[in-house]
Amino acid sequence: MNPFLEQIGLKLRSERKERYLNQEDAGEKAGLSRREVSEIENGIFRGSILKVQCYAMSLGFSLTLEMKRRPTLDELPGLFDED
Repeated sequence: MNPFLEQIGLKLRSERKERYLNQEDAGEKAGLSRREVSEIENGIFRGSILKVQCYAMSLGFSLTLEMKRRPTLDELPGLFDED
């Protein structure tokens, strides 16, 4: 299980429950099956990120992607220079 996907799933499950929705009703609202909702909430969904986004948006969330690049070995010495 991917910890990142699991964290997203737990947050979405919590929000769904706060809204007193079951998985089937939440899925209908997002255009997903109950199985897809279950897989998303359990962090095991392997489908399109667009479906995860649809589910998140149906619960009032948005997904953002932050691009991070690891430094190369050549850049490492300069990272800890004191200015």
